[in-house]
Amino acid sequence: MFLVHPEKNKTDIKLFGAVQISDTAFLVYKNSEGKVVLKTGRDEKLQKRAVKNMLAKNPAVKRLLNKYKIKPSINTKTLKELAGGHMNETCNIAKGVYSILAENLNPEIDRAVVKEASMLHDLGKILIPSKILNKPAKLNSKEREIMNIHSTLGYELLKSQGVKKEILELIKYHHQNLNKSGYPEFEEDLPQNLPIGMQIVSIADKYSALREARVYRRKLTRIESLLILYKEVREGKIHRSVYEALVKYASLCDSDV
Repeated sequence: MFLVHPEKNKTDIKLFGAVQISDTAFLVYKNSEGKVVLKTGRDEKLQKRAVKNMLAKNPAVKRLLNKYKIKPSINTKTLKELAGGHMNETCNIAKGVYSILAENLNPEIDRAVVKEASMLHDLGKILIPSKILNKPAKLNSKEREIMNIHSTLGYELLKSQGVKKEILELIKYHHQNLNKSGYPEFEEDLPQNLPIGMQIVSIADKYSALREARVYRRKLTRIESLLILYKEVREGKIHRSVYEALVKYASLCDSDV
């Protein structure tokens, strides 16, 4: 006679989304019984189970990894770092820019959609090799090509998890530019003009990244970061009104350190 314990590792765990509570980003998980759990990104076992579930449910992720000869390895340290900083900061910036633009925004642009996409936008990086993510120098062309698939990986990972289509599109195209010089290329069924929600998530991500110290450079000041982004406005990559909203947000909420 033997006792059978609940097989927790075989429970169908989904990464259902993300929420921000009291300026802290939480990942929202749901199991097969409908129980919802909030985690900050520190539970590596839960993260691996959730990502394995995503990989099992979407063969497109494996095909994309195979195309670039990437071994399906889950970098939970990356998710922990994202959840501890970049997710939350990007969300705060996106909320601020959205609020400043709110009076002139199309009512179909949902604040909750922009907020959640801004937290989940970099999820695909957990499958990018650490030697590329943390390389203390400029990436070569092949490494840059691999890095650039992270937005598509994030989209594909979350596609089977019940995440809203509007959020998925913002995640997939958060590195696309107003003049369509970014990545990945738009699919035929998407609007010809870059939706304003994508611009908000994109500029929030860029500004947050510039204001963080990276292995290949120091943390940039508020002014330095805004000047870099202004160059992108002049190049047609960023909508001027979205940039001006960021400048206003940064002047009110970001210290120049």
